[in-house]
Amino acid sequence: MLEMLKHDFLRHALAAAMIAGASLSFVGVYVILRRIVFVGAALAQLGAAGVGLALLTGQSPLLGGTAAVFAGVFGFILMPQQERVVSRESLLGATYALASALALLFVALSPVGEAHITALLFGDLLAVGHGDMELLAAACLFVVFIHFIAYHAFVAVTVDPTFAHSVGVKERWVNLLFYLSLGALIGACIRAIGALVVFAFLVLPPIAGLLWAKRLQTAFGIAIAIALISAILGLWLSFAHDLPAGPSVVAVCGGLTLLAAVARWATNLRLR
Repeated sequence: MLEMLKHDFLRHALAAAMIAGASLSFVGVYVILRRIVFVGAALAQLGAAGVGLALLTGQSPLLGGTAAVFAGVFGFILMPQQERVVSRESLLGATYALASALALLFVALSPVGEAHITALLFGDLLAVGHGDMELLAAACLFVVFIHFIAYHAFVAVTVDPTFAHSVGVKERWVNLLFYLSLGALIGACIRAIGALVVFAFLVLPPIAGLLWAKRLQTAFGIAIAIALISAILGLWLSFAHDLPAGPSVVAVCGGLTLLAAVARWATNLRLR
């Protein structure tokens, strides 16, 4: 570990993974509670498609990915709640499939070539520079600040919308702010750590947190801790065994979440 930290690019990669992981896992608790995991997957792939289009047209990948994510956010908000013929889940599935295909095609057609496809999907943590990290940190801190300010409103609308409405919380505006913050976070993270890593941090640590926590605040803490441990161990494994950084982080994150689920299952068996 000490040997790894001697290299500037690995320190930048570790900082980016920890900042993005902590922020995504924090917001991901709401994603799991709201049962909108597919929304997170679709937004991540839209971000990847936006990055691919930006590479094809010579534009900023960060702006391209963010614009695509925000387009997806507004599309989801405007999507009809109930539809007898085609459900919301079906439309999200179609969006996910189309965005995945477009992301690969855009990168394959772009001047950078197919070598960047892996980086687009899994992220290129080892290529994160000073400017990228500072921009990522600023965006993540801004989103976390919004969630800190609107914490009670987000929790009320997520856990008990009826109660939130009865005490005067403007559910429509709170939901709009939540989805915009989610879109901003995914858009900021997608270029640095890739679609798969974004989605993994958004889903896996929160699942472990909600499995073990009896209070919502504890779930946030567990989710963030697992994301940070995954970032550290994943990058260490990548460095020690010459493995791809993004998939290594996701594998550790998935392993820790699986251990948490098995431990929870074993604890429930003993209690019976």
